[in-house]
Amino acid sequence: MKIANFSIERPVTISMIMIVLILLGTISIPLLRVDLYPNMTIPVAVVSTTWQGASPEEVEQQITKPIESAMSTVSNVKEVDSTSSQNTSRVVVRFNYGVNMDQATLEMRDKLDRIRKSLPTDVDTPTVTRVDPNSSPILTVTLSGNTDALELKRLASDIVEPRLERVDGVASTQVTGGKKREIHIDLDPAKMQAYGLSISQVTQALQNDNTSADGGLVNQGNKSISLHVDGDFKNVNDIGNVPIRLQSGATIYIRDIASIQDTYADVTEMARVNGVPSVSIDILKVPDSNTVQVSNNVHQALDQMKAVLPKTVQLTVVSDQAVDIKQSIQTVVEHTLLGAVLSVIVLFLFLRRIRTTLIIGVVIPISIISTFTLMYFTNQTINTITLGGLALGLGSLVDFAVVVIESIFRYRSQGHNAKDAAKLGTAEVGAAVMASALSQIAVFAPIAFTSGLATQLFGPLALTVSYSHVAALFGALTLVPMLASKWMPQVQDDEEHVTGGRFNPLAAFQRGLIRLNRAYGRVLRWALGHRKTVIVATIAMFAGSVALVPLIGFELAPNVDQGHFKVSIQMANGTRLDVTNQVATKVENIIRQMPEVTTVFTQVGGAGGGPFSLASTDRANIQVNLKPLAERSRSTDQVVEEVRKKVANIPGARIQVSASSTGFGSGGSPIQVQISGDDEKVLQKLSDEVEKVVESVPGTRNVQSSLDKQVPQYQVNVDRQLAAQYGLSVGQIVSAIRSAYQGAVATQFHAGDSSIDVIVEYPETFSRQIENLSSVTIATQNGGQVALSDVASIVPTVGPAQISRTNQTRTISVTAELFNVNQGMAQNEVAAKVAQIPVPDGYTIGLGGSRNDLNDSFKSLGFAMPLAIILVYMVMASQFESLFSPFIIMFSMPPTFIGAAIGLVLTHRALSISALTGMIMLIGIVVNNAIVLVDYTNQLRKKGMERNEALLAAGPVRLRPILMTTATTVLAMLPLVIGFGEGGEAQAPMATVVAFGLTFSTLITLVLIPVVYTLFDDFGNFIRRKFRRKNRVQMADPMMPISK
Repeated sequence: MKIANFSIERPVTISMIMIVLILLGTISIPLLRVDLYPNMTIPVAVVSTTWQGASPEEVEQQITKPIESAMSTVSNVKEVDSTSSQNTSRVVVRFNYGVNMDQATLEMRDKLDRIRKSLPTDVDTPTVTRVDPNSSPILTVTLSGNTDALELKRLASDIVEPRLERVDGVASTQVTGGKKREIHIDLDPAKMQAYGLSISQVTQALQNDNTSADGGLVNQGNKSISLHVDGDFKNVNDIGNVPIRLQSGATIYIRDIASIQDTYADVTEMARVNGVPSVSIDILKVPDSNTVQVSNNVHQALDQMKAVLPKTVQLTVVSDQAVDIKQSIQTVVEHTLLGAVLSVIVLFLFLRRIRTTLIIGVVIPISIISTFTLMYFTNQTINTITLGGLALGLGSLVDFAVVVIESIFRYRSQGHNAKDAAKLGTAEVGAAVMASALSQIAVFAPIAFTSGLATQLFGPLALTVSYSHVAALFGALTLVPMLASKWMPQVQDDEEHVTGGRFNPLAAFQRGLIRLNRAYGRVLRWALGHRKTVIVATIAMFAGSVALVPLIGFELAPNVDQGHFKVSIQMANGTRLDVTNQVATKVENIIRQMPEVTTVFTQVGGAGGGPFSLASTDRANIQVNLKPLAERSRSTDQVVEEVRKKVANIPGARIQVSASSTGFGSGGSPIQVQISGDDEKVLQKLSDEVEKVVESVPGTRNVQSSLDKQVPQYQVNVDRQLAAQYGLSVGQIVSAIRSAYQGAVATQFHAGDSSIDVIVEYPETFSRQIENLSSVTIATQNGGQVALSDVASIVPTVGPAQISRTNQTRTISVTAELFNVNQGMAQNEVAAKVAQIPVPDGYTIGLGGSRNDLNDSFKSLGFAMPLAIILVYMVMASQFESLFSPFIIMFSMPPTFIGAAIGLVLTHRALSISALTGMIMLIGIVVNNAIVLVDYTNQLRKKGMERNEALLAAGPVRLRPILMTTATTVLAMLPLVIGFGEGGEAQAPMATVVAFGLTFSTLITLVLIPVVYTLFDDFGNFIRRKFRRKNRVQMADPMMPISK
């Protein structure tokens, strides 16, 4: 080949090119961002709306339904889900994968603007938020110590939080827990009624009296001096001296009708670490920033802050995404290095010369380093997927060089000088190597035409493997022949038989290869004489592998032991914080007894369940960190199962324990059954039946229904006509009730740099008695007062805590977690049993959640696989300039399924999108051996050798490089197949499919391809003979038509 000859003749030029590639790669590596997974766009956006004082039914009718209707008209919407609860509407809009989410959210906001006037006037403006993996905190830091909660909160808000927000790469922070200082003005209901006052009048008086403003300018000499009126409260006593003018004309003071307390805000959330009260700070990174680098920056800032904080206060990092990233990437790097070492050892056994082995060894690092350069210029990241692609492609990187070096080695053994051997050997296999490389690259092209989760996850893998293959091909056709012409020594044929006076393992290995080669020659001769037997045996093995399919499960992604899990606690709607805390403490104590546990971080109240979780005093979330995998005897799933059993009997709470997920897909439990319809009683009945069905499926845990039981409520029915006679609106009445029972922020008291809310409220002794609701007074426009009972009736009733809908229909979700059972099999069993439930007209039951992502991903990859086969055929047809030869080579593909099925069954691994991607990758790899064999057979036949003779000669000659390439590829993947180490499970299914598929395909291909070659050759000869006879008949009778 010209490029090889150029390399051999211009070694300095090639050396300079390689040095440039190494320099560029070395520069690129530190500039690449490091993350756990590739950049992913989750096609989900959320519309959140708050309407204070509204019941779930009111929120559904007046907020959720109009928004749902508007969102359903947005382009490319796949599904619209909604939840209506007290005061809050949340509409989740799911789009098809591949949608431009910037444009989608822009269209959503435009649709919301159009319906804004149709929403109630006192509704907060709806907000649109994209679901973004970056919206989750990358670190959570806690402050704890022997100091009161107020001081912890102050230290977190005034010292730690501002410093963290200045750290490079930090986007925002959020403080949770601790206490907040407030000034409470507790009104005396009797005095308020006696003076004829309402809360709004007290609030107005405080606002008017606590104000500062500019009073204009006054001229003094040649200067204009500003006037400033300072009316701010100087101390808490000033608040009591605020005057209120009564309708009678008399004046009273705040102190006459209320007690003033400098106290704390009602605690609605709390946090603790390992049982110690604390304040937590969630840290979010800037999008597209390096997670590991941001984490390092934060840790440096925390170390510096320890010198500023009191000695009694401890800073603790309770969660850090960078830890998982570092551990997972370290595992992949270790697997890659171990695979490279194993490959080099195998090469040394075959080549017997250190210098010859080093020629290939040099290609590996240069190819990998060059790959990082291409990754940088195409904006890829270093993550477990791209590094896993490099590890999987490591064997292929070696393959190209192995085929070239083995060919050169053979010519060198025949006595050619180093330069001629390099030229002849490279020219002989160069075209086949190029075809192999192009085939392996071509299989990834269809991924660009698919959509869904698989594309986002494995598109970067496809690019990484393609880049590495291009670099390896360039090295194999330039660097290898150049180094071989300089380094490869003369090799004598009989040298491999010399053992000296003691055992020589290399010579023993070579003698074994010779015996294997001779045995293969005999097997090949037998196979060519028993072609039907070979074909039937292959078909039988294929059928047997198909029979194994029911034993192989299905799942979206392999379960990765990340060393942490979470516990979600849901109490009855409206449960007080102290009651929820009691249950959380019980669960916490159970967990802390586990020997594997290192950190237990508890958040009671708040919204610790995720970026879109609703804050409520009836909820608690516990994050549990375990010891490293090497330091514990049980997996995370086993620990989780024990916790589930121990917390199952805690009364009054729904407790869900689940291992932390990989975060793939658009969300949802492993089992999620959706029941849709209009009548709530029918939905309740169907929900009960579905729950029983799901519980009957082995391996299901935490079976729960989203349909909450009816909760007691008091409904205030306003008589609009009576209210209008007093000049009151419904909004004024709602405001008066809310102020009476929730308090109202009247103004702020400034103390130093702090702004402290001043809350006007009735005492708890008043607000806890529903009988007092009717006596709440409302100020009228003419300065009078009217009791609530004069304009409204109060009726006890019941209603749902929240209302869920899917695609504008009321929906209930029955969800479950899984333990020690395959996800796909469990979903199929649930689907089969649910299908047997009789469903009334107008109601539907179906599986959703992760099952949708699983089906979509499998469909995408199912489309990519035949397209990849077609592209590989086209590459080979171009290479051989033949339509028949590629068909022969394609017969090396079916045996891969045999190996893949056996591998997945033996390793107890499921068919996931990772395994399917391995199948696609395998399509490009397995043809290599057949290409080398068929190409050399064709070369021998062109030299005049008879067909069977050429096959019998080509097989043994090509056996050595075929075994070398297969052994190096499989051994390079062996660490990934075993899947040891933190996060090692992620790449294991893909590596298993490739390693087992390639092994079985190689063994079968060595016999099957020569047989298929003869069958196609016989068929070609039959066609040619038929046309020759037809031509002879036409020559004998020129008037005979060519066709009828």
